[in-house]
Amino acid sequence: MDRNSQEWLLQFYARTDKKAQPEQRSLTLILIVISLLFVSLGLFLKHQKPAPETVQQKIERIQTRFVFEQKTPLEIVEKKKPQPKEKPQPLQKKEPLDLTKKPVITKDVPEEVEPEVPKKVKKPVRRVYGLKKVYSSGIGASNDASSAIIGKQGNTLNTPIDTFKVTEQELKGELASVTSVTTLPRLKFHVKPEYTKEMLENRIEGVVRVKVLIDVDGKVKKVIILDDLGYGSKEKIYEACMKLEFEPAYQGETPMASWQLIRFRFQMVQG
Repeated sequence: MDRNSQEWLLQFYARTDKKAQPEQRSLTLILIVISLLFVSLGLFLKHQKPAPETVQQKIERIQTRFVFEQKTPLEIVEKKKPQPKEKPQPLQKKEPLDLTKKPVITKDVPEEVEPEVPKKVKKPVRRVYGLKKVYSSGIGASNDASSAIIGKQGNTLNTPIDTFKVTEQELKGELASVTSVTTLPRLKFHVKPEYTKEMLENRIEGVVRVKVLIDVDGKVKKVIILDDLGYGSKEKIYEACMKLEFEPAYQGETPMASWQLIRFRFQMVQG
């Protein structure tokens, strides 16, 4: 840049600065005036006293500052008075009947009653007891009757068989109850009772319970037949029981005599 151009620029800046100076001065004056106005207004308001408030104005002002909430009224629940319990009425005493007074008889028209038809009652089966009958054949002049089997005829026996009676002295060992023995008697040799002719003819079937007294040698010493099918079954059961052989009961290692309950079943074989 040459010297002439530099001088020109300096002259230009000098002219612009001279133009800007009065504008800056005017702006400064405006700011000073505004600040003075604010200060004077504040001083005026400070020394200015407000007008006195009336009582009504104070009440309104207080009402505007406070808000009163209306509380909902509490519900008062009335307690129910307990109802008095009813006293039980005393029982009326019944007057004793005077048997000396005659009762008043009223004449009523009798109702028609249908006659009851008598029900047919089944007659109970009558037990038949008869004479002795020989079951074996061949008894006569040429045969001996000592080998015949004799029993009572009918559908039952009247008296129990007690041809063999035993006492504690006749037992070889000591008699013990079933609950006291440690080992019960065990059957070694079994004999089935035979059917009689009448049992076969009437096709008798059933179960007979028998109590037997077993000695320490395993032999039966007494027989009590609890059931009876009739037609000579009792005699056949007695004969079979006397032929039974048992292993005796034991208390520890000692053999004991004891009672045993056994059952015999009579059943027809379908041939």
